Amino acid sequence: EEAEGPAKGGKFELATRQLVAHLRGRIRHQMVLDAHGEVAARICSILEEQGYQESDAIAESAMIPAKDVREVLHRLYREKCITLLNLQQSKQYNVHNAVYLWGVDMVRTTKTVSDNICTALINIRLRRQHEMDLGKDYIDRAKEAEGTDENVHELDQVNYGKFKQGLERLDNAALQLDETVMVLKDF
Repeated sequence: EEAEGPAKGGKFELATRQLVAHLRGRIRHQMVLDAHGEVAARICSILEEQGYQESDAIAESAMIPAKDVREVLHRLYREKCITLLNLQQSKQYNVHNAVYLWGVDMVRTTKTVSDNICTALINIRLRRQHEMDLGKDYIDRAKEAEGTDENVHELDQVNYGKFKQGLERLDNAALQLDETVMVLKDF
């Protein structure tokens, strides 16, 4: 089909940096959503859009009670998803004169998310290795039964099918995690 207008005979350009930045943002958001819930993901989105804010301003923007917001902020801070900026209004350190601003450091959050994904990838690989150790009997029986139809039990075939399906699911999960790490680190 012939293109009409400005694209006729022209070239298309993809903004790959913007696409990768968008993918990274979606991965970060989804990881926070999965690990800490909808409220935490909303808070992180607000901090990404509006920058550093006090907890009361975050509570107002998120339309969540301030007490709940403070709990989520401290949990996110412990998990290294957000940062805390402590501003003193005088030269002396006094908690009552301090202003605490919460914010999102994209580099730190991306590193935390990629570390969590790498941990999940290691766990999946260890699980696959464990499943292979448990399923050696199924593999040996399948190799022996390849050439002959003798001594083939229907229960063995069903169990071997489930075993292969489980390994395939673990392999697919490992591939997805590997691709996610690639988006976060390699581009």
